[in-house]
Amino acid sequence: MSTLEKIISRRRRSLDPNFEDFLQNLLAEDDNSCWEGMHRLTDAEIQDNILTMIIAGQDTTASAITWMVKYLGENEEALDAIKAEAEQLADKTSKNPFLTLDDLNEMPYASKVVKESLRMASVVPWFPRLVLEDCEIEGYKIKKGWNVNIDARSIHLDPRVYNEPHKFNPWRWKVMDSDSTTEKWALFSRLRSGCPVKVTRITNIE
Repeated sequence: MSTLEKIISRRRRSLDPNFEDFLQNLLAEDDNSCWEGMHRLTDAEIQDNILTMIIAGQDTTASAITWMVKYLGENEEALDAIKAEAEQLADKTSKNPFLTLDDLNEMPYASKVVKESLRMASVVPWFPRLVLEDCEIEGYKIKKGWNVNIDARSIHLDPRVYNEPHKFNPWRWKVMDSDSTTEKWALFSRLRSGCPVKVTRITNIE
């Protein structure tokens, strides 16, 4: 943490110019927030965001990829479908040096595989949320300031929500939204007050 504190301090004093990374984006948004009357991120909040990306981001991504490989290895039909889609895209983009975010629009089945793998594996089985105001849900009164844990795994495997919830079925998902802008898919591309922007709900056809 002390190393990170020193880097943030140097960046704030403009001693390390010409950086274009996650930290610099946080500091830039932080500076803009002062002019727009928004909450200014403290150094501690910036450190928390960076550590979240490094620790939580790496672990969950590695785990999600591992589960996807497992499910595809156990489902030959799904594996053949995603291979065919990837080969088609490879032929189409063979002259390009690398793939772009817009290429996601050419991979609707891969998107379904990702969603279905995350649903079944529940890489993050539960997550806490801070209650911002008093409310009532299904007859239960929830007070401002409470910490509420969302049991994602129970929802993902609930037969009332998904037909045959324990069956790997990427075809249950709708075709990916045609909007593949960076702001929508890169959830942490722009942070203010520690909040991701433009998070959309994932829906399915069942």
